Amino acid sequence: MNSSRQFTFEAIGTHFWIEIFDELSDEVLDTTKRRIEFLCSEFNTKYTRFKNDSQISVLNRERVLHSPSKELQEILLYGKALFVRTHQTFNLLTGHILEARGYDASYSFTPDHTATLTTCNPLFDLTIDTTAITLVCGNIDIGGYGKGWLIDIISKDLLAHNVQYFLVNGGGDMYATSDHGNPVIIYLEHPTEPEKYLTETTLFNQGLAASSPFKRQWKVEGKVYSHIVSETEHEDIASFVKADTAVDADAFATMAMLLPEERVGVVATTENLAIARFNPTTNQLWRTSNFT
Repeated sequence: MNSSRQFTFEAIGTHFWIEIFDELSDEVLDTTKRRIEFLCSEFNTKYTRFKNDSQISVLNRERVLHSPSKELQEILLYGKALFVRTHQTFNLLTGHILEARGYDASYSFTPDHTATLTTCNPLFDLTIDTTAITLVCGNIDIGGYGKGWLIDIISKDLLAHNVQYFLVNGGGDMYATSDHGNPVIIYLEHPTEPEKYLTETTLFNQGLAASSPFKRQWKVEGKVYSHIVSETEHEDIASFVKADTAVDADAFATMAMLLPEERVGVVATTENLAIARFNPTTNQLWRTSNFT
C-alpha cells in the first residue's frame, strides 16, 4: 500500500475527510483543498433549504423559479425519478414536514402542531423545464441525496485534475476509486455505539452511504422526532448501501431502511446495489449476497 495525503474541512453541515493516494506536492494538495472547499460552499449557497436566498428556498417560497440553472434542473429531475425508482418511498417534497417537526433553518427542533402536513406527489406537483420550475405542493428538500450529489461532484473534479486514487468521505457517505488498483477498506460504524464497528467492506470505483434515524433525533413532550419522513411504520434500523455513484448510495440508503427485506432485495437487484441492514435491538446484520 502507498502512503496517502489527507485533508479535512467542514461543509454543508458535516465533516469532510478526503484521502488521496496519488503522490501530490504540498502546493498541489493545498490548491486541491481550496478548490474543493469552494465547490462545497457554492453548492450549499445554491441548494440548501437553510439559507433564505438559496435557489431551493426561493422556489419553496415563491412557488416558481424562472430561468433555472441546468444543474438545478438535473438535481430536481433526479429527485423526481427517485420517487419512481424507490417505489414511492423517497419523496423530495417533504421539506414542509421537516420544518413542522422543528428541523428548520434555525434548528429550533420545536414542532409546530398547527402546520398542514399534506403529502405531495413530485410527479404531479413539481414541474421542471428549461424556462421555469413550478412547485404546487410542499417544500423541496434534497437532504436525502444532496450530500451524495456533492460527493460525486468532488470526485469528478479530482479526476478532471488528474487525481486518480482517492476516497471522499462526507459525514460517513463516501466515494472511492482505489488505492493504486487495490480496493479501499471501509469499516461500517455501529449506529448507536460510537467507535464500535459492525464489519468491514471494500469500495472499488463505488459510493457508500449509511442511513438511520438514530443520529438526528430530538424529543419534545415525550415524542421522538427524526429527519426520516415515512407514511408507513418501520423498524429503527441502520442501512448501508453500495452503488456506482455516491448519490445513488445516499438516496437508496434511506429506501433500504424503510422497505421490508424482501422488497429491498428486489430493488437491490433492479438497481445493481449492494445493501446491508443492522438492527441494534436484535444485534442482527442482514446483507445481500453481493455486499462483501
